[in-house]
Amino acid sequence: MEIASAIKTCEITKAAVVDTSGRKIGHISDLTFKFDGRLKLSQFILAGSRIEEFLERARLRPDRDPVFDASFIKRIDSKKVYLGTSVDEMKTTLDSDAIPQGEIRFSRFEKLDVVDKAGVKVGRPIDVHFDTDGTTSIIVGGPFLEEKLEAIGIKKDIDIIVPDVVIQSVSDCIKLSVSKEELATTMESALKDLVSEVRRARDSKATQRSIAKVHLFTQRPL
Repeated sequence: MEIASAIKTCEITKAAVVDTSGRKIGHISDLTFKFDGRLKLSQFILAGSRIEEFLERARLRPDRDPVFDASFIKRIDSKKVYLGTSVDEMKTTLDSDAIPQGEIRFSRFEKLDVVDKAGVKVGRPIDVHFDTDGTTSIIVGGPFLEEKLEAIGIKKDIDIIVPDVVIQSVSDCIKLSVSKEELATTMESALKDLVSEVRRARDSKATQRSIAKVHLFTQRPL
């Protein structure tokens, strides 16, 4: 799967899904992830009138979501999700037991707590961030991180990106392999060189809609 430019789940779900003929077939209503030491996109759920027609033609149960393997996705850019096949060639998993054990929907994932290695809550996943090099990260928010931003005079316009290499496990919560203190220290260090730039962007009408991205733990902690 090719990522044209860094993109978030919230942007992917707004993009039109097109098949190999260039025909718009719907949009992605949800995504599933699996975690095996790295956070990986596994499947996607399609929605839209054409998908409903497809399910009706195939006489598939309407009470199950049409779940497709992420390998069907050829390319993603800011406006479209390009599939490497046609809808009729796609095999749906509606006849199986929904989403396999060990996978989690993004709609549930975003409601989990993010905790440090001692189990102390540090926030919640606001979104999942996909980069052009194939890496996946989580964007973390919450009072703890907001306090750190406010302490240096920034309240908005920042995505705090935590790479999946510091995720220890994903179950009833997202557990990190670092402490709350390590997270705070790394964040403060990463923000130092960005403060002036963000303030200028915030005051500029030309760039006020842009969101600065702060990548934490660019080198994997020991």
